[in-house]
Amino acid sequence: MLSIKSENLRIILEDLASKNALIAPVERNGYFEFSRLRKAEEIRLDYTNARIPPKRFFLPERQLVFKYDPKKGVTEEPEDDFKAVLFGVRPCDASALSVLDSILLKPPYRDPFYENRRKSIIVISLSCTKPLEECFCNVFETGPVRGFGEDLTLTPMDKIFAVEVRTPRGLALVEEFRKLFAEADGRLLEEHENLTRRLVGEMNNKIRVDKEKLVRLEKEADEAFFQGNAQRCIECSICSFTCPLCYCFESEDCLEKNSYARFRGWDTCISPSFTRMASGLDPRASKADRLLHRFCHKLSRIPLAFNAYGCIGCGRCVSLCPVGIDIREVLRKWG
Repeated sequence: MLSIKSENLRIILEDLASKNALIAPVERNGYFEFSRLRKAEEIRLDYTNARIPPKRFFLPERQLVFKYDPKKGVTEEPEDDFKAVLFGVRPCDASALSVLDSILLKPPYRDPFYENRRKSIIVISLSCTKPLEECFCNVFETGPVRGFGEDLTLTPMDKIFAVEVRTPRGLALVEEFRKLFAEADGRLLEEHENLTRRLVGEMNNKIRVDKEKLVRLEKEADEAFFQGNAQRCIECSICSFTCPLCYCFESEDCLEKNSYARFRGWDTCISPSFTRMASGLDPRASKADRLLHRFCHKLSRIPLAFNAYGCIGCGRCVSLCPVGIDIREVLRKWG
């Protein structure tokens, strides 16, 4: 483990910002969000969590697939040079990227758009110092101190950060600024261990996950439970659009002057039109069916197919749902 002083970390961040290669948390209109910065002084290291996860830099809300001119053929393709450092993501959000890797980079159907950005963006996570009430990352072991999808893990101490190198890319970044880092001493290692123990102890430990039970969720689901939640659901899609792990998308073709353009953008299985076919048939016609599908997909189907949960316990869907639908209720009931 290494360490870096706050002032030395600021030097690195200023250098990255000057190269237009820094994405970090800032405060805008009373909320925190990740943004590409030119000045490191805008960074808010004391932020709680961003409403929209940094997933959007890997899977943009709307993305060009290609443009096609009938006379010239393909005239424009997506940008393939998006090199940056994503700094300050919470461990749970970093872990979400690792889960997306197992889904979107699994042969033979690799997502080239996601893969390109995943290779181009270095991820540095920032450990939590105080979990929020809705957080339950400890349930899936995706936080609160370290995740499993980042290149470097930084843990804030007193005017110093403990630094864990997690990947060769993270090591390369450290080597670039090697003089600013130091070897962690025994006192720092002990403080880091105590912090980890304290944070995990502060989180809700009443939720458990049992993979064997959750894979039976679809067959053993309580219909009344999902009907009750469906009656409250207003199909706003906040749960999907703020989820670090939802990756459903739709394609849109449009005519721009004399060429055609195809875009893809976020979509959600909660939408009443998501599974509706051209014939009018909809295999998930009711809200209860769609809600059950959402939870089954995250907690039983993704684990079966990719050996990872489709939830990292960030709590966004819990805190932002306007009608109080809570995935933790499903975990308490079937987990």
